[in-house]
Amino acid sequence: MKRFVNFFKNDRLWQMLVALFFAVVLFFTAWSGNTQNKNNSSSASNTFTQTVESVPVDIKYDSDKYFISGYSYDAEVYLTATTQLALTTEATSDTRHFKLVADLSNLGQGTSRVPIQVKNLPAGMSAQVSPSTLTATIGKKASKTFDVVANITPDKLANGYEVKKVSLDETKVEVTSSEDIINQIDHVQAVLEGDDNLSDDYDGNLVLQAVSSNGTILASSFSPAKVHAKISLRKLSKSVPVKLELTGNKASNVSSISYSIDRGHVTIVGSQEDMDKIDSITVPVDISQVTKDTSKTLDLTAEGVTVQPSTVKVNLKVTQKRGS
Repeated sequence: MKRFVNFFKNDRLWQMLVALFFAVVLFFTAWSGNTQNKNNSSSASNTFTQTVESVPVDIKYDSDKYFISGYSYDAEVYLTATTQLALTTEATSDTRHFKLVADLSNLGQGTSRVPIQVKNLPAGMSAQVSPSTLTATIGKKASKTFDVVANITPDKLANGYEVKKVSLDETKVEVTSSEDIINQIDHVQAVLEGDDNLSDDYDGNLVLQAVSSNGTILASSFSPAKVHAKISLRKLSKSVPVKLELTGNKASNVSSISYSIDRGHVTIVGSQEDMDKIDSITVPVDISQVTKDTSKTLDLTAEGVTVQPSTVKVNLKVTQKRGS
């Protein structure tokens, strides 16, 4: 018992034990905190992200009373999810649950900006929308009937073709827009959509556009939405003469060289602008190595057009000098 009491009376030994105790406590506290931070870091890094483009925006407004214009139909969404399956599901349009909504239902006429909201996003996911707002012009709804004119521009045709005739199944359509836009409409045109260039007659639908007097396409809806058309094409062509140009010097034993060609004219096909630049096609023939009668088939080319047929046969008749 006396030794036990003396142990506690030994200040140096007591201080060492207390210090050792606190050192052990601090070690386990630091180890526990480091383990927790690693777990949190692992959890934070276990996320999946994807940017989804062209997500449609559902616009809420009184469509019986108003017509809206001047807005973007879609937005970009940056998705974050804790599982790859959830991310893939929401990034794919066919399996997507969330939608983008812009609510204009409590607004009147004029230009307004409202937030784009993300609705029905599954738990464990987050979404950032760009742009985050939608700007639209709200106008009083109006309708009016207009004549339709076909407008098949040269850029919709293959090189060397022009429109011969266009017939439309519908010559009048009803246009719906805001009162302000209706008053700006000069005409309604039916045009080809897509980037294909026609090289054959066309039998199909044309899209409609409301156009102002200065050529601006105006926001409108149409009834019917499209018109059926038959378009007949005509090939642009021109007949031009073929000319031969003899180049080089005759061989020393050759007195003269005469020539004939198997065709005097060919047809060129191309745009009217390119064909107007061409009055004939000249073919150079090198005679420097010609010492006897010979025939050559030469290519016919001209800038910006197709030549039909694309070759010409040249017959060269050689007259040699006397004594050669």
